[in-house]
Amino acid sequence: MMLVIGVYTAPVISKAGDDVWYGASFDFDGDTYYTDRKSKNTSSSVWMSCTDKDIDGSYYYAKVYALNSAGTRIDVSHGYEYYFDVNDSHNMLNWVYEEHYNMTCVRCEGYSVDDYHGAWFGGYWNPDI
Repeated sequence: MMLVIGVYTAPVISKAGDDVWYGASFDFDGDTYYTDRKSKNTSSSVWMSCTDKDIDGSYYYAKVYALNSAGTRIDVSHGYEYYFDVNDSHNMLNWVYEEHYNMTCVRCEGYSVDDYHGAWFGGYWNPDI
């Protein structure tokens, strides 16, 4: 006699924070862009996704910054920087919460952009995911 047992497992997504996704739409002229600042309530990663761009071959790098009470941006990425092109998304490591800050933003720097027209990127990010 043979007994076959089947087990169904459902994928579970564990989220540390809220369900609010913030749009990240920016136009680079070869410069740096910072997203709006948002509250950071956990020691989780900051999630970002690039969904659109208008110049073939352009891309950007992003890293996480904290903001102190005076609004000064502080690099809390500990050297981690993430490459973004269309359809790229990353859980970006950071130490905002661990270094006792409660506000965060993402610094984005574009590459291979048109010097005159720049390059447009669109996507989403979440400070607590």
